[in-house]
Amino acid sequence: MAFEKLLSPVRIGNVTIRNRVVMAPMGVGFAPGENRINDIYVKYFEARAKGGQGLITTPVATVDDTTCGIAEPGAFNLTEPEDAEGIRRITEACHKYGAKVSVQLCHPGRQSMTFWNHGQQPVAPSAEPENEYLQMPRELSADEIHSIVHKFAKSASFAVQGGADGIELHAAHGYLINEFLSSRANHRTDEYGGSFENRMRFLKEIMEEVKAVLPDHVFLAVRMNVMDDVDGGITLEEGKKMAEYIEKLGADAISFSAGTYSCKFTLIEPQLFEEGCRTSWLREMKNTVHVPVIAVNHIKRPSFAEQMLEEGLCDLVGLGRQMMADPEWTNKTAEGKADQIRYCISCGACINCSGRGEMLKCSVNPVMSKETVYTDESFRKDGGGRKVVVIGGGPAGLEAAALAAKRGFSVTLFEKTGRTGGCFDLPRTAPGMEKMGWSVDSFTARAVAEGVHIVYNTEVKDAEMIKALHPYAVILASGGKQISLRLPGIGRPHVVQAADVYLNPDDYRDRKAVVIGSGFTGLEAAELLAEKGNAVRIFELDDEIGKRIEGDGSVKNKAALLEHLNALNVSMHPSMNTVEITETEVKAVNLASGETEVYEADLVVQALGYRPDSSLEECLRDTAEKVLMIGDCTGIGNIIGATSDAYQAVWNL
Repeated sequence: MAFEKLLSPVRIGNVTIRNRVVMAPMGVGFAPGENRINDIYVKYFEARAKGGQGLITTPVATVDDTTCGIAEPGAFNLTEPEDAEGIRRITEACHKYGAKVSVQLCHPGRQSMTFWNHGQQPVAPSAEPENEYLQMPRELSADEIHSIVHKFAKSASFAVQGGADGIELHAAHGYLINEFLSSRANHRTDEYGGSFENRMRFLKEIMEEVKAVLPDHVFLAVRMNVMDDVDGGITLEEGKKMAEYIEKLGADAISFSAGTYSCKFTLIEPQLFEEGCRTSWLREMKNTVHVPVIAVNHIKRPSFAEQMLEEGLCDLVGLGRQMMADPEWTNKTAEGKADQIRYCISCGACINCSGRGEMLKCSVNPVMSKETVYTDESFRKDGGGRKVVVIGGGPAGLEAAALAAKRGFSVTLFEKTGRTGGCFDLPRTAPGMEKMGWSVDSFTARAVAEGVHIVYNTEVKDAEMIKALHPYAVILASGGKQISLRLPGIGRPHVVQAADVYLNPDDYRDRKAVVIGSGFTGLEAAELLAEKGNAVRIFELDDEIGKRIEGDGSVKNKAALLEHLNALNVSMHPSMNTVEITETEVKAVNLASGETEVYEADLVVQALGYRPDSSLEECLRDTAEKVLMIGDCTGIGNIIGATSDAYQAVWNL
């Protein structure tokens, strides 16, 4: 595919963008406590500009740090003249590679917290909380509203001084401007509330004052909610009207999004959602305005981005988490290497880190947020053809093999099965989980492109096989072994592992199935079985289904899965201790009642996870000068730890 649309230039106002790829604004929180642009911010953006993106949009810049205006811990301020220098560091780093930079200005309104705003109470158009877990805001006075309008313009002028090519006003996602626009949040009776024109007044005044400080070579974009997707919030029809109004006010481009902190899934799509989940309303919105439209749409693949442009859904495509996963997305697309893109799997690991106030990490990109550590300058290509053997073709093994080959080692990877990916690849057959398959395929493609020799269907059982190769280093990435219960009937032929269901889903149809375990493995196996026409029950020892799934992003993925399972009529049974499996039944003790319950079942699926498999460590210890263990065989148990562990081990090899 030539990607003619995607790679063609486009103009926003008087600014020419080299292609249609926009790095969408995402909070990264790289400056906790200091709220200033630092080296981590600069290197992070530089990597994405170097990766070929046409337009880089910064995360929210704080326009007001005195009226509870910090949107998240580690956001950078743009409130004082000296803050322009931080913007200049970013723009100079990005301009060096031909990318343009847009600075997003935001006030969070009621979607903020006192403890990262120096004790200030959140503010809003009206004293109404966003939801139960956020604080009660106080109502802004008219004088405070005027002051905040001026602060937006002041911050815009600092961004211009810093060399920004564009300003984007964040009028979406339930933040302050969106709150004024939405009658759900805005109950005012003065000139800023009530009628459509009054609710638009805050944004109108901000746009007018910001435009007054912008030179002709700097564009103004507005990111707005097409709809809030919550009861009483902005509807699609209101969104169309607002877009038309924003265009008349002089926006050079509009970025369409949706959702607030109260949404289940709209604001940040869970793993279950397919590419293009916003397509239906994007088409309507694109036909509403004439200025360039930037659209996010759960985009992962260049082919889908090209399709969006060809269908006229937008003029520029916005990629968020995918840009965290692979800053080289556009370059790889242009160079015919789309198969090597690190595809975002929407796992929520980045969101989990943010929710815990930690430095952001990415499951498939171990360099994410460590661009100041893993630099071109510190990279050593000193392998000199020395042999490295990697045992295991899961994500950790593939990551290690690719980096070792890139460093100049001669790498052979042994995989005992006929496929790479290990347990990480298995769910690709489940609904919405094709992203896992794309990701594994890209791990494999990168390793092969770097020159790794992959030997399939070959299990390493002893040291002699490895010693014969005379390796400099052996890297054990054998992963884990599936956990199996010990109880009467566990060896019956109709008792299988979740992996069996994933690998051969069409073999399991029209059964009465019991899935034991409700981690992601169990939930996804149950979903796949239900999709294939099986009557499915889930047994869980804990007192809650999916209880051990933690983290903001993971919990959102769990919620989406549970909702889908309910729609598929999957029966869920917490507090169930399975005690026996017969030919036709499963017996379990209900720990809540103490009663033994019996259910018909001609298929029992164990989904209890994996335990580390380090059985080869002992015999391989003396096979090479260096023997390393990485990934799940060390007990890590998740992809984010496995890939990071692999990368760091080989970087330091």
